[in-house]
Amino acid sequence: MRSLTHFPDELLETIADQLEDESLMQLSMTCRRFHFLVLPIVLARANIKDSNTTCLYLYDPPAHIPHALRLALFVQNVDSLSISFGDRTSTILPYARELYRLVSRLPSMKRFYMRFCYSMSPGALHPGWQMEVIRLLDLVVQKSCVFLSVTGGDELTGDNLLATGSQVRPTINPAERVRRLLRHFRQAMKSVIPQKLARLSSSRNHCHGLHKFQALSPILFHPPFIDWTISTLQTSSQTLTAVSFEINETAASTYLHILSRITLPFLSKFKLTPGGVFIEWRIVKFNDVLGFLTRHPSIVDLDLHAITHPRNRRQPQRLLPALQNLRADPWLISWFLNRKRPFKFLTSLEIVSEVYPLNLPFDYNTFDEALYLLPGGAPHVTALHITFYPEAGIAEWLDKHISQENSPLTALEGVTTLNLFTWQLDVRALIPQFLARFPQLQHLTYASPPPDVERAKQMSFIQEIMLACPGMKTVMIEGSRVDLDMLRN
Repeated sequence: MRSLTHFPDELLETIADQLEDESLMQLSMTCRRFHFLVLPIVLARANIKDSNTTCLYLYDPPAHIPHALRLALFVQNVDSLSISFGDRTSTILPYARELYRLVSRLPSMKRFYMRFCYSMSPGALHPGWQMEVIRLLDLVVQKSCVFLSVTGGDELTGDNLLATGSQVRPTINPAERVRRLLRHFRQAMKSVIPQKLARLSSSRNHCHGLHKFQALSPILFHPPFIDWTISTLQTSSQTLTAVSFEINETAASTYLHILSRITLPFLSKFKLTPGGVFIEWRIVKFNDVLGFLTRHPSIVDLDLHAITHPRNRRQPQRLLPALQNLRADPWLISWFLNRKRPFKFLTSLEIVSEVYPLNLPFDYNTFDEALYLLPGGAPHVTALHITFYPEAGIAEWLDKHISQENSPLTALEGVTTLNLFTWQLDVRALIPQFLARFPQLQHLTYASPPPDVERAKQMSFIQEIMLACPGMKTVMIEGSRVDLDMLRN
């Protein structure tokens, strides 16, 4: 009697289609032929269809899928992995363990995205889940990871996090022990190795290691993760070029604790913002952030939002000398631009409005001081972005600048590109005249229109802009360039 191994592939595939995933996984471990024949069927059912892919995206996968990936011999090319744990808290620990085994046998892991759900369903967290996640993240960083992002998990902070934290054994994993030894070693060698040789060493190693770190989950700012977060930032200090923190309900002292303990010599992009435009309170202290910025003159791109307002009008000398792009609320921008020595390289500026609880209005007049200070504080800005989030008050602010002879807009001779984000009907009627106040405006980028603004209305709106601004060269809507020559004809 012939065994299954002698059946043609077509017949085996027909048989495999009738079997459940668990049976197929057992079959895949019997021989190499079955492995390469049936395991792709298991993964295809989970929408993982390309066995040659270098990137895997797993959104709340069935429990057996991480195990199937660990078994698969054909995932050696994977160097990017994205995992979303879904809303079942009970899956975090087993998933973390299976992913650890998977990543362990991969040559490298260049990009790693981990997403905890923002609202978790009721369910017991397995004791020790934090240390399993930390163990996985440690391994990812060791696998030549250049981009690491951790998001979500709002419901895993506070009582949920502490409830299992007491059950975690107070042990230090091997990676952490190595980190501490390295830190002591570096401190001891600083007095022995000449500074010139130290700089040469760090420049050689700069291309190897973590480059971008997005700490966008509140769990990273609570024990036991906060020690891992700080340690990772410190040990990757010679390679990190971009760091993002998300402001959440964490205490202000925690942000000070992190910002004061890290120095990243090659940092070029820094982002400290809330998860959205809704501002309920300001937790992070401006002076705490200022101390961090003062130690990082290499920053080129700065996104700063929803921190406390500056009180001290004086700025440290040579603050952010390399800055090219700045995105912030009007109070912060006014503080940055009110300086004796203007920014030499700042070319892009975005003024951000805010949404408050209880439908409290946003005062768009706060934009005015930033616009008045712009020509003197950043004379080389060519691209200006203005965000209008709350609808109330936009029309009044636009109308004021249209009718005001000494509007600060008339002095913005260097601004040639403008980005706007509003399709409100009463506001749309004022936009052409508002744009006409910019003396050198040539390029306009507009937000995607809502469904109720049909294409005919869009084109009519653009024609009105062209009449008001004859020097307009390009208009972008929804990422597509509008054919202005066709509209002119």
